[in-house]
Amino acid sequence: MICKRLAPIGTRYRSVFLGGGTDKNIQRISSSNNRAPSKGTQYSVVFLRRELCFSSVFIPSAEGEQRRNYSQELQNSNSSTQAMGEFNTIARPSAHGKLLENKTLFPDPPTRGPLTPYRKQANIDWRKLKLSFHDESSIELQHRVWEFARKHPLFAHPNQMLSMDEERHLATKRTYVVQNEKMFTIADYLERPDLAAVYHQAWIAYEPSMAVKYSLGFGMFPSVIRTLDVGRLDEIVERNETGEYMGAFGLTEIAHGTNAKGMRTTATYDPAAGEYILHTPDFEAAKCWIGNLGKTCTHLIVYAQLYTADGKHHGLNAFVVPVRDPATLQAYPGVTVGDLGAKAGLQGVDNGFVMFRQYRIPRDNLLARTGDVNEQGEFVSPFKDPGKRFGASLGALSGGRVGICGIANVYLTKAITIALRYSASRKQFGPDDSEEEWPVLEYQSQQFRLFPHLANNTVIRVFNLWFAKAYGDMQLKMLGGENIGATGMEVHALSSAAKPVCTWAARDGVQECREACGGHGYLKLSTIGDLRGNNDPNCTYEGENNVLIQQASNWLLSVRSKGYEKFAEVSPLGSAQFLAQYATLSKRKSNWTGPSDAGMIANQLDALDWLVAYLLEESYQKMSKLKQQGKSSFEARNDRMLLYVFGKFLSNLETGPERQALERLGSLYGAGTILRHIGLFYQGGYFSTQPNAMALLQQAVLELLPAIKQDAIAIVDAIAPPDFIINSPLGMSDGDVYRHMESAIMQAPEALERPKWWRDVVHRDYVKSKL
Repeated sequence: MICKRLAPIGTRYRSVFLGGGTDKNIQRISSSNNRAPSKGTQYSVVFLRRELCFSSVFIPSAEGEQRRNYSQELQNSNSSTQAMGEFNTIARPSAHGKLLENKTLFPDPPTRGPLTPYRKQANIDWRKLKLSFHDESSIELQHRVWEFARKHPLFAHPNQMLSMDEERHLATKRTYVVQNEKMFTIADYLERPDLAAVYHQAWIAYEPSMAVKYSLGFGMFPSVIRTLDVGRLDEIVERNETGEYMGAFGLTEIAHGTNAKGMRTTATYDPAAGEYILHTPDFEAAKCWIGNLGKTCTHLIVYAQLYTADGKHHGLNAFVVPVRDPATLQAYPGVTVGDLGAKAGLQGVDNGFVMFRQYRIPRDNLLARTGDVNEQGEFVSPFKDPGKRFGASLGALSGGRVGICGIANVYLTKAITIALRYSASRKQFGPDDSEEEWPVLEYQSQQFRLFPHLANNTVIRVFNLWFAKAYGDMQLKMLGGENIGATGMEVHALSSAAKPVCTWAARDGVQECREACGGHGYLKLSTIGDLRGNNDPNCTYEGENNVLIQQASNWLLSVRSKGYEKFAEVSPLGSAQFLAQYATLSKRKSNWTGPSDAGMIANQLDALDWLVAYLLEESYQKMSKLKQQGKSSFEARNDRMLLYVFGKFLSNLETGPERQALERLGSLYGAGTILRHIGLFYQGGYFSTQPNAMALLQQAVLELLPAIKQDAIAIVDAIAPPDFIINSPLGMSDGDVYRHMESAIMQAPEALERPKWWRDVVHRDYVKSKL
């Protein structure tokens, strides 16, 4: 299994980029002339040219180790031989025998407390359900990460609120500890690329600020260089992997974010010096919102408008720019770098801004895979179409969006865990003829509030499992030299479509969970407020959600312009193949006879297939309708894809109570999706012969609630991280809410003491003071 063969702590590592090379000293030159420090000796290298998203990937080194043949390893990899899009990460419970009895990976839940009755009434085995989502390797990797965090003193939960500076200090130290530990390597990635998401999400569940700093500084930074470099910047990647350099990624400017082509930071080539001159014309053009830039990064990938000496403009290009001396963390002359200050969440991430004043960097610091300036000062590019070149240079963002989908669902997982356990423990009121109070989970209103978000979490969880695997398989094919063509386009469109669905689902779900926990949910100790604040930027960075929806819609419309039959050719992952059958879809009508029909996932998929086809054709025939319909038209397509993947997932599961429980959650998700778009169904005539369709859906939802309630706590046990990771008195696995609240409140610093400013309450001299 993957985790059993990972290199032990203390193993020396070196980057896959190392090959030859001798002198590793960087020559430092006088920086009084606003020049970045120059590179030292270049190294011959073994390249991995593609993005390995959200993981800083390494292989163990050994004395005398030969260069590894990664193309051959890719051919031998199990993952690379599997069919693209096949959902084969499903672990059938019956295949695991003694694994279910492994108390390390599957510790028994508490047997006493308010949650016990709910666990006893459940029809499902939470362990089997967990194995439906994750196989043994995934669970072992999660366990290893969480046990490392639980045992390492630096990862102990602080016993008091930290200042912003203290949070950043702690997050930075933790980042370097994780980077040094190297628990997930390039060898592991080649064997199981989908585990990169498992690894990153395990850290997100514990400490989001650290995980974000780590993924930006030691994941995204080297990954973008690997993707876009032509072999000139390997030494920077080396030093990043050792921790000497911390990276960051800078695209957004103060006055421009979504409109990347409107950005105004410039890079002008000076052929006499063989250097680029970076310049920021004013504060509006300052690069901003850059994670790690505020206080800690030494190097930054900067997107700037490239000009050659003849005055010609060559569009937005990426440069690797030293911004701070790694020995002192002082900014270089010509660089003004600062911190953006406190935020609503992710306080441990130091987001910053930077401005350049005629700042010079070497010619080799251009990431030149999509275009370069030769020694004669001429711009050359393998792309004839500037639009395609621009798209290729920003291609690294697709992987980031895949990762954000998983991050958002981690937040929703923790929130729904807390809210459901709290609802099963919290008692209020009861039958009129009884003094016994009922858990609030028994009330239909609470079920109606929370179960749809449990369903969202489950369906999105399955989609993310599938998408991480599909994306990883695509990366391996690219590394092996295969042309991924249509798959790459579809992944880009899917990532643009999925991020809004996943992040908005987390936004709305976390808020509902906060409110469902009443006043206690508003306490800082509940941690739900932190989840809300930490998820909020997911809706904006790596693509503002509303703009991303339009990107996904543009892909559909462009294929539609070539004829519906083209959808059979351009959708190897299956997200849009159904549209090739438009002639049949457009004639489809509902034929439900009762709530059970309305609740069937297959029938719901039929309805969503029709809706997407209807809206696409409406938009195509009259493009103005795209604006009139708003985002709802392509939200429907995104929701349809999630339910489609969930249906495929269910078909791979064995028949049993676990599958039935998941089917109910999928049905609730599908019913909610159709109800959200119900007006469009009536407008387009899908329910023309069934005017009571809305009532059937509503009845189906009400019939699902009590069945879901019976298994709800067991489902939560299957998806919840350990108590150490949940870290909320309202959501612990024993359900002993009030004991945990008492402990947290009574042990809080100065909770039982008078304030240090008590004299201002007693004497109030400041009231009498005169101006």
